[in-house]
Amino acid sequence: MLDNKLLRAERLITGFFVQPQRYPPGPFDRSQLAMVYSKITQKYDYPTFNQLPNGAIMLKPATQSHVQLQELLVQVNEEIEIHFDATKQKVLDIFQIITNHFQLDTFAHFGVKLIARWPVSGDNQASRFLEDKYFRISDTSFAVLGPGRDASGMRFHFNRADSKCDLHIEPQFQDLSKLHIDVDIQYPGAFKGLKEIGSKMQNAYDYLFNEVRSFLESPA
Repeated sequence: MLDNKLLRAERLITGFFVQPQRYPPGPFDRSQLAMVYSKITQKYDYPTFNQLPNGAIMLKPATQSHVQLQELLVQVNEEIEIHFDATKQKVLDIFQIITNHFQLDTFAHFGVKLIARWPVSGDNQASRFLEDKYFRISDTSFAVLGPGRDASGMRFHFNRADSKCDLHIEPQFQDLSKLHIDVDIQYPGAFKGLKEIGSKMQNAYDYLFNEVRSFLESPA
């Protein structure tokens, strides 16, 4: 069984591409990357800074969180330590610091991924929960795939007017008592300014806690 109080969003990964200001496009300036790292770490804890051949990465190893600027990509991968809204605001602030520093205002292809865990209580572990509820496949049929199967999951793809969404629902392979849920929404096309991306991050969170939760709690 699922307890809706135990569904928890654990990680937010989001980013966009920068529209090049010159051709051929070049990487971020290395000295400027060090300066923007200094600005970000005045507010947020990323104790490790590594220059890359075509960019840089700022790391918080304790939570595997990082800020990456590489060629034309700006991406933040952040653990949701307390609540989604606080993490979303932190990510928006980091994006604002970066875009202000480099004087960027035109972007392309915004993406947001939300990773969640949901424990399955009782003896009905995550894999068995999915198989019993949705698959209706006999052990004999499963056996055609070969021996050693200890987990099974589902993937859905949605092609919408303004976005493409991939939804993965599967057991957490390191702990088969939990469901691993991955919501990945991609918004293709160019956009100007950052005013819309907060609502797009919120859309992923709302989709997880409304449609996805309702789907898993509803009768098969």
